Amino acid sequence: MSDELRPQNRDSKTLDERFAQRPHTYRRLQEIADQMDQALAKGATADEAEAMAIEQIQKLGGEMLQDWAQAKQQQALRQAQARHPQSIKHIKKK
Repeated sequence: MSDELRPQNRDSKTLDERFAQRPHTYRRLQEIADQMDQALAKGATADEAEAMAIEQIQKLGGEMLQDWAQAKQQQALRQAQARHPQSIKHIKKK
């Protein structure tokens, strides 16, 4: 496995562009990077930094899946309303 970055093709977007539509995910990635910098500055071992990074990335993955599920649910709701505009939205009452 090579640690070198693959050259960007002309059509690929920067991470800033890709995450512009996902501000929560972008913020979390920034937080994880900050935590890594702080851990290194405090003299964390490689094992400690790895464990922290794995834990945070796993949490981020769960958050991203939750965001994806919510977006899919909203998309399905919009499609159903477009197909059946006379239907009512059935939601749990508070």
